[in-house]
Amino acid sequence: MTETINITVDSKDLEEFKETTGMTLRDCMKLLMDNVKYGGNLGFDPFWSEENQTLLSKAIEDAKNGRNMHEHDLIEVEE
Repeated sequence: MTETINITVDSKDLEEFKETTGMTLRDCMKLLMDNVKYGGNLGFDPFWSEENQTLLSKAIEDAKNGRNMHEHDLIEVEE
C-alpha cells in the first residue's frame, strides 16, 4: 500500500538540499521514516554517496575493458 503526501518546498531550498546531500527529497523522507521506524539507529549509507558511486562506475568500466584487473590469492577465513 502506498500513500501520497503533498509537501510544498521552495525550489531553491530543494536544489540546495540535493546539491549538499546528493539525495532527492523522496530519498530523504524514506531515510527519515526508516530512522524513526528503527529507533534512530540508521544513518546515511556511504555506499550510495556520489564519490563511491563514481568509484564503482569507474571500476565497472575498467572491468568491461579489461583494465586494472589483478588476480589475488584466496584468503582463507576460519569460522
